[in-house]
Amino acid sequence: MRPQNKLCLSLLATLSLVAGTAPSATAAEEGSPAPWPPADTDGEYLPVPDEYYEPIAFPACGTSVTMTSGDVQDVHYKSRVKRDGSTVVKFRGSGTVDLTADPGGDLPDGGFIDELDVSGPGSQRISADKSVVVEVLEGPSIVYPVSATDSAALDRGGFPELFSFDDGKLKIETSLSEDENAAEPDSVEIVRDTTRGVVDLCQVLEDSTDHS
Repeated sequence: MRPQNKLCLSLLATLSLVAGTAPSATAAEEGSPAPWPPADTDGEYLPVPDEYYEPIAFPACGTSVTMTSGDVQDVHYKSRVKRDGSTVVKFRGSGTVDLTADPGGDLPDGGFIDELDVSGPGSQRISADKSVVVEVLEGPSIVYPVSATDSAALDRGGFPELFSFDDGKLKIETSLSEDENAAEPDSVEIVRDTTRGVVDLCQVLEDSTDHS
């Protein structure tokens, strides 16, 4: 997970976050990435960097789905370094996303979802050694996989492969590999689920092409 694409922190954010691929606003202006998590913001909410809104593609629904920022892009974050060395990053604001599915797999005609609301707040707690990330997503939000480990965790939790939820919370704990080149986390577990109004977005994408 990486801290982009609105308040849909998703399973992808963890890997990129801890790998330090998410640049800060200042670093982006200078053209060089800064490590993530960001420095303590002294309790102040700051606008997320532009990179937060960049498109991202991921495998879902038997094909490739691209998520882009919608018309609403007003997300802020604050970061706090705790006494134990862990960092808590909180996100709030408003955001929408568009989803475009390539034709193929379970979606032979592709599909499109316009202006999906993902304005629910979220947070990440990153351990001092950056080996464990705990994320809390609040609805409305979106969750999507980028690896087999992610997909397996969602399946164990009884969730669709790609989904949104209207209300409630989803808490996800990810343990990262000590191997910096690892493509997947060691484990992904859903540790709390009070979500309501879960929507299978693969089905919505499929229905979007039904012209009958």
